Amino acid sequence: MLIASNPARTGLSAPIAALLVMLVPAILFPGTVEPRTAPVSLYLNVETNGSLVTGLKAGNLRLYEDGEWRPFFLAPVEEPASIAVLVEYSRSSGAFLEEIDAAIQGIHANAPESHWYALATFSHNLDIVTDFTNQPGALAAAWANRGLPVWSEIDTYDAVFEMVDKLGRLPGRRILLLIGSGLDTFSEHTLDDVRRKLESENVTVFAAGLGSEFRTRYEPWLGSSSRMNLLRAQAFLRMLAERSGGFAWFPSYPQGFPSAVAGMFQSVSAQYRLIYNTSAPGSGKFHPISVDAFRVVDDRRENFKVLVRRGWR
Repeated sequence: MLIASNPARTGLSAPIAALLVMLVPAILFPGTVEPRTAPVSLYLNVETNGSLVTGLKAGNLRLYEDGEWRPFFLAPVEEPASIAVLVEYSRSSGAFLEEIDAAIQGIHANAPESHWYALATFSHNLDIVTDFTNQPGALAAAWANRGLPVWSEIDTYDAVFEMVDKLGRLPGRRILLLIGSGLDTFSEHTLDDVRRKLESENVTVFAAGLGSEFRTRYEPWLGSSSRMNLLRAQAFLRMLAERSGGFAWFPSYPQGFPSAVAGMFQSVSAQYRLIYNTSAPGSGKFHPISVDAFRVVDDRRENFKVLVRRGWR
């Protein structure tokens, strides 16, 4: 029986370990027809009481797909990662501009030069402002030199769908940082389209949600429809993060956005990468995933919270 193990401990290289996982069923059961499988990388963070947990070994993790245990091995995360920053920038986003500026400043102050960064903005259309560069300061410079927004629409669903699609074509580790309210006014894609696209691409989404200060300040004057729209927008951002293994922050004041962005980069640096064989991605059917993380100290088991994608489609 194969067990989840670190190939460095067994002396096997990652490609050989993956090949063995793939071939064992055919060797043991030569008369059966196995679904076509391929190795896939699963990225996750482990937390306890809001703090990131690092240094866990394969023996501290259990991976389940479709409710069944799956063998895997731990591998180093790919460096550099491809990190796309997607920013809401519409004529209707004026109330959030101070928060957006603070988030961009947080990127400039906290983004390590060890990754590749791109900047895109959206209102009615997606606009690639800065292509991938390892100079995060280029994003802040491009943002400072932006023109005035032309459209009043906030087509968040379309922008996220298109950006996830673009990132899904890249190799290695792919991360989307969305700085937006989650509101949507005129998208062609639906929320379900975005969810299905996210389940089909190996992209982790982190969201810095705009509008908490606005909602707090004007809560007494908001109608029930406006309140519902804002709650629905926050729920959309949480869905993006939770479905992909990321996290959504909703700072109450602009000054909280640099810290939120710093937290995102800390999460990126603390990610684990599990490699296992699966036929799930590309199958069209949703295959749920769960991961248990724990540590045993003095015969007592301590369980941790795992931020991992909900599954593949």
